[in-house]
Amino acid sequence: MAGAGLLTGLLVLGGYALVRSVELGNQLEAYRDLESSHLAQRVALQKFTVQMDTLKGQLGRLRELDYKLRIITDLEVEKPSPTVYGIGGSLDSEEELSLENVDEGKLDLVTLLDKDLVRLQEMANYQEESFNNLRDYLSDRKDLIERTPHRWPTRGFVSSNFGPRVDPFTGLRRLHEGVDIVARRGTPVVAPAEGIVTYSGVDPTLGDMVVIDHGYGVITRYGHNDSVLVREGRRVKRGDPIATVGSSGKSTGPHLHYEIRINDLAVNPRNYMID
Repeated sequence: MAGAGLLTGLLVLGGYALVRSVELGNQLEAYRDLESSHLAQRVALQKFTVQMDTLKGQLGRLRELDYKLRIITDLEVEKPSPTVYGIGGSLDSEEELSLENVDEGKLDLVTLLDKDLVRLQEMANYQEESFNNLRDYLSDRKDLIERTPHRWPTRGFVSSNFGPRVDPFTGLRRLHEGVDIVARRGTPVVAPAEGIVTYSGVDPTLGDMVVIDHGYGVITRYGHNDSVLVREGRRVKRGDPIATVGSSGKSTGPHLHYEIRINDLAVNPRNYMID
């Protein structure tokens, strides 16, 4: 009887252990599935975050283009509101959410994505409306567009920007009325827009110089050239070669001095150098 009772107890205990083992196995498998799903969600979130950052960067560049186009066309330059262009922020504070600095227990994925997507949509709608306004404005102004400088006159890097600077020859602080673009001697200089060459000669400071009148009160000046390829009175189109980069006049090395003047007032050429 004692042996039978012991055997029965062992069988019951063994059966319980077997059932419990199966249950634990199922729970472990479920846990592994959950862990795998959670990892996949984190990877997906990280990928989505990168894509959102890329989209924000693209919209930022579009805003910069919009800004330059409005300057060129003399339209009102609108400043974006912080509510439209302010992307990021946590659910409870102004700190940016990320996988590294947010407690997983507090991460509301749906709310986070919804907030950023709504703001990105606002940015896109704002930019679309702005570009539509530009399109309407420019559609009837083809001649103005053709005559407005909006490209680099030569390829190189800017060594001196528009604005106050110390003159390299006198040591005095004075206004630099253009930009200096460093390039190899002989690099082509092209017209950034349609116009008529009104001067082609030698200037005491700028050396071999070209001046183009684009109409509408806009002129461009090109100094320190190595050679001049156009004569006064010639009509040029955007992209036509007009000179080659040099170091004539008062110059410390080969570069192009490029100016834009509107109604004889020097303006920053960088605002017009789009492509």
